[in-house]
Amino acid sequence: MKVAVLPFNAAEGTKPALGRQFAAFAAEQLRTQAGADINTISYLTQIEGEDGTRVAFVNISDGMTPAEQLAELFQQTQVELISDGFLKEIGGGFEITQRFHVPGGGDPKAIEVFSFNRADLFVTLHRMVKRLADHAEVGLPEFLAGETMEFGTDNAEAFLGFLEGYDAVNYIQQANGMVAKEFSPQPAIDVLLEATQADLDFEGPYQVLIQLTRACANYRIGTFEMLEKALTDLARLLPEEFLAYFALGEVYQSINAPGKAAEAYEKALSLEPNDPALYTRLGVAQLQSGMPVNAERNFRKAVDMEGEEKPSADFLANVLVQTGRAHEVPPLWKGLLDNQQENAVLHAKYAMSLVQAGKKPEGIAAFEAGLMAVTENTVVKRVYAPLLVQNEDLDRAMDFYEDCLDEAPNDIPLLLEYAQTLEAADRSFEVPAVLKNVLASNPDVNIRAQALARLIELEQPKRAESVDNARAKMESGDFAGAIKDLKPLRNWLADYWKLWALLSSAYNRTDQFTDAEESAKRLIELFPGCEPAYGEFSAALSGQGRLEEAYNFMKFAANNNPSSLPIHINLALAAKRAGQEDEARALAKQIREAVGPNPEIEELLRDIDA
Repeated sequence: MKVAVLPFNAAEGTKPALGRQFAAFAAEQLRTQAGADINTISYLTQIEGEDGTRVAFVNISDGMTPAEQLAELFQQTQVELISDGFLKEIGGGFEITQRFHVPGGGDPKAIEVFSFNRADLFVTLHRMVKRLADHAEVGLPEFLAGETMEFGTDNAEAFLGFLEGYDAVNYIQQANGMVAKEFSPQPAIDVLLEATQADLDFEGPYQVLIQLTRACANYRIGTFEMLEKALTDLARLLPEEFLAYFALGEVYQSINAPGKAAEAYEKALSLEPNDPALYTRLGVAQLQSGMPVNAERNFRKAVDMEGEEKPSADFLANVLVQTGRAHEVPPLWKGLLDNQQENAVLHAKYAMSLVQAGKKPEGIAAFEAGLMAVTENTVVKRVYAPLLVQNEDLDRAMDFYEDCLDEAPNDIPLLLEYAQTLEAADRSFEVPAVLKNVLASNPDVNIRAQALARLIELEQPKRAESVDNARAKMESGDFAGAIKDLKPLRNWLADYWKLWALLSSAYNRTDQFTDAEESAKRLIELFPGCEPAYGEFSAALSGQGRLEEAYNFMKFAANNNPSSLPIHINLALAAKRAGQEDEARALAKQIREAVGPNPEIEELLRDIDA
C-alpha cells in the first residue's frame, strides 16, 4: 500500500517542529525497519527576496487539514492511504489526534486520539507506530511488534530535544540552504545541547548537532561564533568523542582559518587515531597553512590506512607536485596499479602523471597500455582524449569522446570538451546539436549562460557580430553609439549575457543608471558567475544615490564569492561610498596583502585611503 504521512498541524503555543517530527518518526520506523512504501510530506512556502527564492516550513492550519486539500493530494499522488493529525500541548503533556483517510472516503476511515504526559512519550510513540502499521497493512518486525521498542534513551526531554533539533537539520536540507532570513539555528543548537546534557549516553542529539553545524557552515547560516561555541560546548560535554573536534575543524576551514582547523583535527586524532579521513583533513589544513612536509606525512599515513580505493593518494600526489617533486608521483600511482591492473582509474592517473612529470612519450605509452589492459576502458579514453587534442590527433580524440558519451550522454563537461574538439576540427556545424544536449542536461546556470552564448553565436552570427561591433565602439569610447546598436537587439538576444554586460557598462558610463541597473540585474540572472556584473550593478545603485543598498548588495555578493578579487574590490569601494570607511580600509589592506604590489589595483583603491 502506498501511504502519505502529513505533518501534524500544531495548536497555538505548541511547537510545530514536534508536530512534524512526531508524524515523521512513525513513518520513518515503518519505511526503514519494515520496508513500507511510506513517504512523509513537508509543507514549504516560497519567499521571494532580492537574493533569490527562500523557503520556510508552513503549519497548514490551527486545526485539522481541510478535506479539499486531502482530496487534491489523493488526486496528485495516487496514494492509497493518508495519515494526518493535530498536536496540542496541554500542561506538561500532549494530545495528538491522528486521522486515516482513503480515496473518495469523505469522512476519515479512522480517528485515533492519544493523550499523554511526558513520562508516557515513548509508549505513545510506539502505539502510533503500531496504529499506522495497522492502517497501512504493514507487517511489523519483532522488535516493533512487541510491548516496547528501542529509542536510544529513557529521558523524554532528551528525546524531545533531539526531535526539535533534527527538525532544523531537516529544514536546512530541504531548503538546500535557502532558509528564511528570520531563521536562526541558535534555538536548535540550545535544545540539542540541553538534550545531550540530559542523557550523555544518548547519541542522537550529539550526532544531530554535528549535522546541524556542518550544514550551517556549508550554507553560511548563522555566525561563525555561534557554530564555534556550539561545538566547543559539545566537546566539553563529551570530551572523549572526536566528532565535535572534527566538525570544529571543518568550521574553521570554512572561514579560511587552517591553523585553527589543524589544531581541531589534531585533537580529534588524539581521540580517534585510526580514522584515515582525519589524517587527510589535517593534511589539507597543514598544506593551506604552508606546512607541506607535515601535510605529506599525514597524507602518507592516510594512504597506508585506507582500503583499496586510496582516496588520499590524490592529496599526496598534489603535495608532491606543489613541492616540485612531480617525478615522484608516477611511482606512487604505479605502486597502487601493480596490485590493481584492472583499475582503469589508476591506469589513467598513472599515465597522466607521467605526462605532467615531463615524460610525455612514456605517458602516451601508459595510456595505450591502459587501453589494452582494461576491458572497460572508457575512463582511460576520457582522460586520454584531451591529450590527443593537444597532439592534434583530433579524429581519434573525437572517437574517444563519442565512446564516452555513449556511456554518459548527459556528462556536461564531457559534452563541452567534445564541442570544443569539433570546433578545432572545423566541424562547427555539428556543435549546435552538442550545445543543445548540454542545455537539455540541466547544467549549472553559469555553464548554461556560456553554452547558450556560443549557441547564439553559431546560429545567429549576424546578430552576434552586431554585439561585437558595439563592443568595438565602446573600446573607442563611443558608449552612446554602442547603446544605439545594442538596444534593438534586446528582444532578439534576451538570453545572450554578453549583450547585457555591454549594455550595463555603457549605460553606467553615460549616467543612465536606472537602465544600467536593469541591464546588470538581467546579466546577473543569466550569468551569476560574471564577476564584473556585480560592479556594474553596484555602480548603477550608487549612481542613483542608493549607497547603502549598493553596499549591502556587495556584501551579499562577497559572501557568496569569497575568492573573487573584483567583487571584493567593488565591496571596498561600495563601503567607502556608504560611509563605512573603517571596513573599506580593512578590505583594501586585505586585498593588497593578497595580491602584492599591483599598480592597476592601486589605481582602483586609491580613493579609499583619501
